Amino acid sequence: MFKINHEEAKGGFELIAIGDYEVTVINYEMGKSTNGNNKITVDYEIRSDVPQNHQGQKILYDNFTISEKSMWRLQAISKAAKFPDGLTFNSYKEWADTLLHKNLVVTVGHREYNGNKYPEVKGFKESQVGAPAPQGGPIVVGEDDVPF
Repeated sequence: MFKINHEEAKGGFELIAIGDYEVTVINYEMGKSTNGNNKITVDYEIRSDVPQNHQGQKILYDNFTISEKSMWRLQAISKAAKFPDGLTFNSYKEWADTLLHKNLVVTVGHREYNGNKYPEVKGFKESQVGAPAPQGGPIVVGEDDVPF
């Protein structure tokens, strides 16, 4: 049985405050913009292994439109993700695959849509923290663990 209790509805996620956050790129989707240009939509998660507000919250729908006027954003995030200068990709999908799981800093602002405020990525910087430490020790597989 499940009973609704409005007192338990408190404490959900709050609007991410304006500022800089250490994030990890967690997802991307290839698509088309409203004017027909190719675009890559990137999602981030605010790192929980770094002492900062809003740990674990997601920043969704950061669009990278593939056009001459907006290529500066792809260049800016690539630099923040520490892609080597001069690195070439055979496709934008290959670029996005390489960006996946990278750590960087995003500068968050706010945008308003239909009377609500949402976080919006305004800029990119290199991460000031190392990658998260691996959890647990090595996995050891012995002869008795193998079925043949």
